[in-house]
Amino acid sequence: LGYELEGDKLNAVFDRFKVVAEKKKGGLEDEDLEALVTDSAYTLNTHWTLKDLSVTTGMSGIPTATVTMEGPDLVSRFVAATGEGPVDAVYKAIDKLVGVSVTLETYGMQAVNEGIDALATTRVTVTPKEDGSIKSGMVVNAQNGIKQRQFSGAGSDGDVVVASARAYVSALNKLITWNKRRKEMSLAAEAKEGEEGEEGGEKPQQVGDGTTDVGIVA
Repeated sequence: LGYELEGDKLNAVFDRFKVVAEKKKGGLEDEDLEALVTDSAYTLNTHWTLKDLSVTTGMSGIPTATVTMEGPDLVSRFVAATGEGPVDAVYKAIDKLVGVSVTLETYGMQAVNEGIDALATTRVTVTPKEDGSIKSGMVVNAQNGIKQRQFSGAGSDGDVVVASARAYVSALNKLITWNKRRKEMSLAAEAKEGEEGEEGGEKPQQVGDGTTDVGIVA
């Protein structure tokens, strides 16, 4: 298929391959393998990992999901949540665990190939709810005119709910990574300004009444 895999990436794809192969009759096709490679091997900067989920739903019951995830501290946690449907319940449980407030902008799902046991690939985009101050790489919300940064995620699995969960977690991991890098860049910029200030002497400082307090230059 043209993908070069080794080490942890290869192990991740092989583990997913074994699980899917046991469930799918007739063997896996090239499209299935490509979906697994994209979902497993090229998931970078994984702060949160989906470990397990179970969903209870029905025509007369309230959809309930129990989700287990491993956090950045390598500790597994689980939580239950209810929703309008199984995917909604899973997403609400993930929100509780990850603790990131986002808006789900788009959600789409398609079968990788034909058949009732075909792999499903889900794609989502999310925006952080507190994102109004971000100044680059943004899209404009057509309803309120606010500029917002979007993060996309994709996930594949024979179970549509699991594929949806993988896609959502992927998008959240990208958001967390971007936010972490933004903070690191901000701290680096502040440190650089401090170094320049020390080299050039004490900078004038603003006082409460709006006047300038001129410092003494050594």
